[in-house]
Amino acid sequence: MTNRSIIRLFSFALTFVAVLAAYAIIGNNQSRAYKARLEANYEQSLTELSECLDSIETNLTKSAYATTPTMMASLSEDLYSECSTAKDAISQLPIDQMNLSGTYKFLSQASDYASYLSDKTQNGTEISEEEFDNLEKLLKYAKAYADSVNKMVERCNNGGQITDNEIESDFTGGKISSISLDFTQAEETFSDYPTLVYDGPFADAVLNRKPAVLEKAVDISRDDALNIAAKAVYTTTDKINYSDEENGTIPCYDFTSSGYKIAVTKKGGYVAYIIGTSQVDSQRITQENAVNIASAYLERLGYDNMVETYYAVQDNVCIVNYAYSNGSTIYYADLIKVGISMSDGKIYSLEAEGFLTNHKTRGTYSVNVSESDLRNKLSTRLEVISAKSCVIPKDNGKEAPCIEFHCRSGSGDEVLIYINTETGEEENILLLLYSDNGTLTK
Repeated sequence: MTNRSIIRLFSFALTFVAVLAAYAIIGNNQSRAYKARLEANYEQSLTELSECLDSIETNLTKSAYATTPTMMASLSEDLYSECSTAKDAISQLPIDQMNLSGTYKFLSQASDYASYLSDKTQNGTEISEEEFDNLEKLLKYAKAYADSVNKMVERCNNGGQITDNEIESDFTGGKISSISLDFTQAEETFSDYPTLVYDGPFADAVLNRKPAVLEKAVDISRDDALNIAAKAVYTTTDKINYSDEENGTIPCYDFTSSGYKIAVTKKGGYVAYIIGTSQVDSQRITQENAVNIASAYLERLGYDNMVETYYAVQDNVCIVNYAYSNGSTIYYADLIKVGISMSDGKIYSLEAEGFLTNHKTRGTYSVNVSESDLRNKLSTRLEVISAKSCVIPKDNGKEAPCIEFHCRSGSGDEVLIYINTETGEEENILLLLYSDNGTLTK
């Protein structure tokens, strides 16, 4: 090799090294820029959370002194907006969301309780001393939690980095940001959080409601549950594997089988849910066939007197919604959803939590307003197609007896209007949306 060749080769090597170094510098700069942008986004979310908590504290304080319906309504709207924004801000942070049940419950109840008090004042009812005490309790927790978050903001302002993963995590096996640990510690604020008794969707009586169907049911063994699970997915017990137990609101034995996860209640032996774990890649049966298969399947499981309300196809699975009927009245809270594979007509999924939680023997409801009088309350823009008696669930966990009017407008819209037979007031309005994939409500 000549000296000229050696010099040329050496020059190429130097150039190659220089190019690699340039790429490394560019990559490092890009990485730092990305981390800086991420850090800025995290700090913005943390600051937004802190500001929301300060506003929640302020408006809870004001609510304790407000007396007029107009002021209570205004504060309630502000609290709802601030609590929703606070939840969104938390969701944007790199923290373990599973450890924040107390935080989310507090944010839900703070806005919900203010709304409940606002409704009371608008109805001309005075707020009781106990309810004012509850506001003060919420305020105490708002202050404590806001103080914890403000300390996190202060640390960031003093140079702390949310993106620095410096804490060993027992859960992930790696390192996590110290802010995740901060939020876990802040969650301890709610360790002695009180039970709030009031009429709202996030009231403890609603959140912790016990399943009505299971209250007087008899305990079954794991072997009995195994047999029920095998029957539910049309297989034999030797092809079912026990996996776990659930001890939440609806205690269950959990099983797995080829393509399925099945949960059977420890009391009564009801199939609580089935989850299909494989993909359905085609549609070979009609939607009508799928509905018929789903109806027969519910009877096979012992869920009797269920009537189809509507269905929709998603990812080649036909999801059919059923509600309990005593022959004259439909009870929409007693809900079961059945999924049928459009490929082969086999059961794909089942969800019976609504039925297990709500189904019970009801008393009779007062009918203070006749159906003909209720018809007169409908918009003149609507033509009634059909009417039927039903009972619908309300956000506060209670139920309302109604007439369901299925109507059509002059422009072709189809609407379901629910009017309370006790009060004559509209309880809900749903728009029916028809497509090739079934019927949805909006």
